Amino acid sequence: MIYDVTIAGRGDRSFRSQIVNRTLFMNDPAIHYVAAGDIFANLEPQERADVERLISYSVFPAGQIFHSPNELGEQLFVLRQGRVRIYKLSPEGRALTLMVLEPRTLFGEMTLVGQWLHDTFAEAMTECVIGVIGRDTLRRILERYPQVAIAFMELMGQRLRAMENKLADIAFKSVPQRLASVLLNLAGVSSGQGQPSPAPSVVRYTHQQLAEMIGSYRETVTKAIGELREAGVIRIEDEAIVLSNLEQLQRLANR
Repeated sequence: MIYDVTIAGRGDRSFRSQIVNRTLFMNDPAIHYVAAGDIFANLEPQERADVERLISYSVFPAGQIFHSPNELGEQLFVLRQGRVRIYKLSPEGRALTLMVLEPRTLFGEMTLVGQWLHDTFAEAMTECVIGVIGRDTLRRILERYPQVAIAFMELMGQRLRAMENKLADIAFKSVPQRLASVLLNLAGVSSGQGQPSPAPSVVRYTHQQLAEMIGSYRETVTKAIGELREAGVIRIEDEAIVLSNLEQLQRLANR
């Protein structure tokens, strides 16, 4: 199935813009880093096609804000391509990244479970293809397709567990331990997994972005990354952070 999408400019909160000649394919490879989950995966092809026709896809640039705290949520967002971060800001302006989302998944889901006001920011980290679906429309989909409702509940459970783990990490782990945990999570490495060949890698996030993921400061993260590099646990390439020694990294993360 091929989608026609529109392109939206930075800061365009209306999600309306000109049509561009661009197509997306359903079988594009997807790399799952954090909190991915396609709740429509178990639908039959025709059922999925019917659902996809209800979703309006657009292209958004890096830096696009999709929702902010205290905004009324009337729609959910389907991440088709790119990366989105969900984060909070302190009164002093410090950011704490709660999740980094990769295709295919949705966000803005709290508007569906009774909390109509958003309490977080959602921002595109890269150029993204995002679908918009109305809250009432998704409710009808969940009522019609029980397998989608079950997948939605499982996704909510996964995110709750991820938030609990993040809270425990911030409370009980040092910065190097938290950094090790987030690198393993970003690479999708499961507990006890052996060293594959080639070594797993993650997108080369900036030190500031990593600091915001683990509730620390950029200078502290820079020091921790230097120590991991010197120990041969990770190595830095042009566009990636390569996890050279999974065993040592998992031991550091207490996995």
